[in-house]
Amino acid sequence: MSRWLGIDEFIAVGEEGSFTRASVVLGVSVAHISRQVTQLEQRLNTQLLTRTTRKVVLTKEGEAFLHQTKHLQHAMDDATALLAEQQSTPKGKIKLTAPVMYGETFVMPAVHTFMQQYPDLEVVMSLSNEQENLLEGGFDLAIRLGHLKDSSLKARRLSARHFVICCSKAYLERFGEPHTLAELQQHQCLEGNSSYWRVCEQGRDKHIKIAGRLQCNSGWALADAAKKGLGIVQLPNYYIEKDLAEGNLVPILTNNQPKPEGVWGVYPPRQFVATNVKALLDHLVAALSLV
Repeated sequence: MSRWLGIDEFIAVGEEGSFTRASVVLGVSVAHISRQVTQLEQRLNTQLLTRTTRKVVLTKEGEAFLHQTKHLQHAMDDATALLAEQQSTPKGKIKLTAPVMYGETFVMPAVHTFMQQYPDLEVVMSLSNEQENLLEGGFDLAIRLGHLKDSSLKARRLSARHFVICCSKAYLERFGEPHTLAELQQHQCLEGNSSYWRVCEQGRDKHIKIAGRLQCNSGWALADAAKKGLGIVQLPNYYIEKDLAEGNLVPILTNNQPKPEGVWGVYPPRQFVATNVKALLDHLVAALSLV
């Protein structure tokens, strides 16, 4: 049984000097007040109130107990108010992780803007292309790109990334434009971390093997190689949007572009998401939707 049961009722009676007035203050019945106070006295094995037909008077022990319990009640009120304040205003520390390029280019600028709004917020960011273990690393939030693996983690979709197959006009003038996926076998394809591209054919996503004389794990480097006519590349939209807009690169095989992938905020499966994490997720949804 909770040792707090009956405390609020006892304080109300002690301050009001009446079960009836205490019931009005707390918005409960007189019978409830009387029952709670009686059970409290029984647990303490101490008489706290002297009851007569005309009034209720604190015993000597009751006066001492009222003095101490009011301090406890005030401390609880202060703690509740502090918690409400923390829940309404993001503050404290957030530890998060994100892929290096996406984190540097898009996540951290959004985080910096968020921190400008909330000066009592602290952020620890780990940029890594390895998927960090959130629980072991003590992370509150991870930014993940693409398809999520099955796990017990919670996830919120923040944005999307689109993959585009493209090349330079100079490459097309020299080697011609492929019009089917099969024709890519006769072309120089710029290879990233994988020798497979995810494409769409007849409404279904699939993977095709590509080959060429350049392999590099940097999207920026592959975009530069494509601009210089070294081959055809498939990259997320954020690497090449400016070059597509300026005509340095042109999209090809547009009917075979794969479906967009998600950009996710992933966090541990707690019953309640911390206020600062929830607010940051909301902020990232707004910021990354522009990417």
